[in-house]
Order: sequence, then C-alpha cells, then structure tokens
Amino acid sequence: MTVVLHIYYGDLTYKCGIRNILVSGTIIRPETVMQPRDDSEHHPPAGHEIFLFGVIWAFVGALYAALFMPVFEVVRHVWPLWTAPICAAVVATAGGALVYSSSQLALLVAIFSNFAVFGYLLYSGAFASPLAPTVIGAGIGALIGALYGLGVKESRIYSAEAKLMAGLIVGFAVSIVSLVWILVFDASLPILAAVLAPLTGLLYVKVVDSFIKRFSDIFPAFLDGAIAGAVIGGFIGFGLWVMGGIVLQKTAPEWQDTIAIIGETTPIAVAAASISTGILGMLYGALRSRF
Repeated sequence: MTVVLHIYYGDLTYKCGIRNILVSGTIIRPETVMQPRDDSEHHPPAGHEIFLFGVIWAFVGALYAALFMPVFEVVRHVWPLWTAPICAAVVATAGGALVYSSSQLALLVAIFSNFAVFGYLLYSGAFASPLAPTVIGAGIGALIGALYGLGVKESRIYSAEAKLMAGLIVGFAVSIVSLVWILVFDASLPILAAVLAPLTGLLYVKVVDSFIKRFSDIFPAFLDGAIAGAVIGGFIGFGLWVMGGIVLQKTAPEWQDTIAIIGETTPIAVAAASISTGILGMLYGALRSRF
C-alpha cells in the first residue's frame, strides 16, 4: 500500500511516497522518495495573474482621476491655486480607497443617493453651488452606511477608519508632488493625474495593511459604515452636480467655465491614469509572481 503526501516547507514542496503502511495506521519500515514539486500543478499561469493585476489597477487609476480632476477644478475656483493640488490628492486618495474597498455599500448608497440628489436638483434647480447636493448625498450615504455596518457582519467596512487614515496620509504625501508640478512646471493636469495615480496606488498598497492591523477597531461597526457611506454619498452628490452642469447646462454663470474645463479634461485624465496605473499593476503582478 502506498500513500502519497505533499510536504510544504516554505517555498519548497515535495511529494513523498511512503510504503508499507498498515491499515491500523502503524508505519512499518517507511521508505520515503523525495521529488521536487511541479509548480504548474498548484499555481495558475503567471500571465493570468499579471493581466488581472493590470485590470484591477487600471480601474483604480480611472477612479482616482475621476475624483481628482473635478475636485481640483472646484477647489481652484473657490480657494487659492496652491490649495487645489493638496485637496484633490488627499480627497481622491482617501475617497477612492473607501469607494473601492466598499463596493457593496457603494452600490446601495448610489441607488438611494442618486434618486435623492437628482430629484433635489431637478425640483429646486439649485445648480448654483456643489455644496447642497454634496451634503444631501453624504447625509443619505451616512444613514445607509450605518445601517449596513450594523447588519452586514462579514463586510470589509469594519476597517473603514484605517483605510481612511492611510488614504489621508498617502494623499497628503503625494500632494507634495502635485503641488510642485503645478507651481513649478505648470504642466497638464491629465498628465499629472496619470503620474499621481500609479504613485498613489503603490504607496497605498505598501502601507494600508499596517494601518488595518493597528487602527481597524477604533470605531464601532455602524460608525465605520457611516463614514464610508458619507464619503461615497458625498462623491455621488458632487458628481451629479458636475454632470448636471455638463449635460443640462444649468450651472450658475460663475461656475460655467469650471464645469466646461472638467468636462474637457476629466475623460482624458481617466484614460491616461488607467493606462499608466494598469501598466504599473502588470509590473507589480509580474514581480509578485516571481518573488
């Protein structure tokens, strides 16, 4: 009688053929033959992993640019120029981290916030400022998120505070690059988004696990959900205001130039950031599969 076992030791795996085993389980004169493992039996082809990393990172890059560009232009319209790259980088990083890591909650918040904010905008015609739709979306998102946090026990929403802290710190660090880019080089914003998105993603991936280990139990579940829901809902309200200005052209005169710039530059930035971040993701996946 021969029993084949797989022995795992670190990165090495061997097949062991052990002979002369009694039915009772007592081993008599074991003879072990050691053979190197064929990794192809246990791991998918590296090309699949690399492609998957590229697709995921490309989506993250597109999400980053879609948040970065409108926030940058709106902040630049309201506050001094130097505040725009800082606010945009911080908001896009922290907000993007919560949106991406809370996909189920994002879907729920999107359903209710879309109806509420869109109805408010159509009924009141209040396209004069992004404040009201953003606050409405954030309020509804906070309510939905709190209920979600209480009801869905297996959700990753419980580490929302840790991901938010990691996003804020990484976003602020990356904003230094953004600030220098704007004040010194005065270069294209879509190119800036294409540079910041992969850099931000790489830094965030490197630090987020340590934040989750240390800070994931600070707030109760309902508060974690409320934080994530408020951020997601706020982005939805803000995004509907921007889309309303672009499509319906009901924005107040003082905002028309800003909305026009957002409509022109954001699609370019999204495409550029998805390409640059996707390429970095494929490189990251290739290194992970090799090392």
